[in-house]
Amino acid sequence: MGSVRRNTVLKIAVLAGMILLAGKLFAQNQISKQNLKSIVASLTDPDLKGRESGKEETKYALSVITDAFYDAGISKKGESYLYGFWYWKGMEKTLGINAVGMIPADSFIENPETIVIGAHYDGLGVLGGRIYPGADNNASGVAAMLEIGKALVALRNSGLVIKRNILLVAFDGKEQDCLGSTRFLSEQIDPSSISLMINLDQIGTTLAPPKAAETGKLLPKNYLLVLGADGEMQKLFESCNTDDDSLVLDFTYYGNRKVYSLINDMGDQTSFRSYGTPSVLVTSGIHKHTNKTTDTADIINFNALAQRCRFLVKVICTLVN
Repeated sequence: MGSVRRNTVLKIAVLAGMILLAGKLFAQNQISKQNLKSIVASLTDPDLKGRESGKEETKYALSVITDAFYDAGISKKGESYLYGFWYWKGMEKTLGINAVGMIPADSFIENPETIVIGAHYDGLGVLGGRIYPGADNNASGVAAMLEIGKALVALRNSGLVIKRNILLVAFDGKEQDCLGSTRFLSEQIDPSSISLMINLDQIGTTLAPPKAAETGKLLPKNYLLVLGADGEMQKLFESCNTDDDSLVLDFTYYGNRKVYSLINDMGDQTSFRSYGTPSVLVTSGIHKHTNKTTDTADIINFNALAQRCRFLVKVICTLVN
């Protein structure tokens, strides 16, 4: 896909009329905080032992995800929600599995482009005999992806015209050098069909707000960090953030250019960028519980997570319409 085509997609997306339409349709939608809690609780259950890629216990996480796809009316991309791939973990041949749901473009659209909303579901597992639950990293991102998908299906049923395919992908193997997203692009889809990738990774806390280092206080509004959104894409996010439910948006990672570059070059969004696909990382930041055994469900701010989901539904509605 050429750069002209990509720029056209993004410029069309920020038209005020599209934003107003998305907002009106969005008013009919409700994000369920209880659903978010339930998914995070299921994915952080001790029986899953931290969701390490390739482990037998992690298969339960896949059933949580695919059940949510089915219950929301999210379609399969092919014959199954599940796409397996083999890789070597040390000397052990290991099966990784991505879960992929689809909200197809309306039938009158010819050769539609695709927007990917991704979140990795694997975690660190058990290290030194201790479970790393991975509530924020990244049960929060998976829960958000699933709830956003459910909301988009409800909006379509309420009249939203969808002009681009939406793929909802729960990636395996992020903790194995992003193998799940790498294999997804090399084996499961034509990368040239993708116009945008939005990666949800650690999106559930209010523990690292912008300007916290300067003020030492939590901002009065909820916040969201968006990395990799330059030019027209940043304008799109800002244009969808204008109502009473608005967030504090930070596109700079606290103004720290070095850390911005480091974080922006980590995660599944980088796999897509290697194919020239515009990709953004949406996160609530690194905090004292990141990659710790204390990353448990009780650190998640579900009011904030629900508000972020509502905002992202508006962004995605605008993009696909």
